[in-house]
Amino acid sequence: MHDRPTAAELLSAVRQFLEAELLPDLSDPRLRFQTLVAANVLAIVEREVGVEDQHLREEWDWLARLLLLTQPGPESTAELRRLVQSANVQLCSEIRKGQFDAPAEFLSLLRELRKGVVRKLEVANPRYLAFVRAESR
Repeated sequence: MHDRPTAAELLSAVRQFLEAELLPDLSDPRLRFQTLVAANVLAIVEREVGVEDQHLREEWDWLARLLLLTQPGPESTAELRRLVQSANVQLCSEIRKGQFDAPAEFLSLLRELRKGVVRKLEVANPRYLAFVRAESR
């Protein structure tokens, strides 16, 4: 375990510097846009750092049940990331083979995939997710 500042705190500090100190003084539209993109990337990574392990474990648990995988999820986040990616490749193959074509299986899969998309949007673009939720009401 590393001491403070944590990775999340470092990301936050850099993002806040870009947004509060640098952006207000930028007049070049190209540099302003690139700085906004950099601040947005840092915000995404900040959110991901906080939930990546939990999201990977949830996705692994779901994929393992769905694909009848017997190996337990590893302790290492890097290994877990690799296994989730591999299981997703396997899921795509099963979908292409027609394993989820029956209406009940298709709807069940769709519900779970939608949950996964929501988790990804919570990290990548929570404002868009809020917009979509507001529009669907």
